[in-house]
Amino acid sequence: MTALAATALSMSPISVSGLIHEQREGDVQMAQTVETLLRGNIHGVFSEPDAEKRHKAIARLWADDGVFVDHNDRYEGHARIALAADALDKKFPNFIFTERGEIIAIPGAGKLNWGFGLAGAEPVITGSDVLVTKGDKIGAIYTFLDPPKK
Repeated sequence: MTALAATALSMSPISVSGLIHEQREGDVQMAQTVETLLRGNIHGVFSEPDAEKRHKAIARLWADDGVFVDHNDRYEGHARIALAADALDKKFPNFIFTERGEIIAIPGAGKLNWGFGLAGAEPVITGSDVLVTKGDKIGAIYTFLDPPKK
């Protein structure tokens, strides 16, 4: 019998119940953090037209060594992530990201399906962001574009 199994067997039912309850509460809290980070990134970083606000959001949401990967490149650190967001804003100044469906979150990771286009119009591009946390910040986001509609 392993030490972990022996410890688990020696716990009273109240202790085991509390442990399970704490685990579930922790999972819910982590899922909310993942949701907040995903939403903050698409709305506060990649849909934000004001460069100063966008850069402040990056500092608040992203780990210093965070990594953003899309079909174009791999961007590491706040300055490179800002470069990616700034370039997107410059290329598509009136486009915004919209959430498509519910966020799927597990402890430390999550997925958000999005659309990108003019406000109130059908998205021109759709895709998904997959986020991995680092502490309470974004450690990495991997962006996947959906294939064009035929």
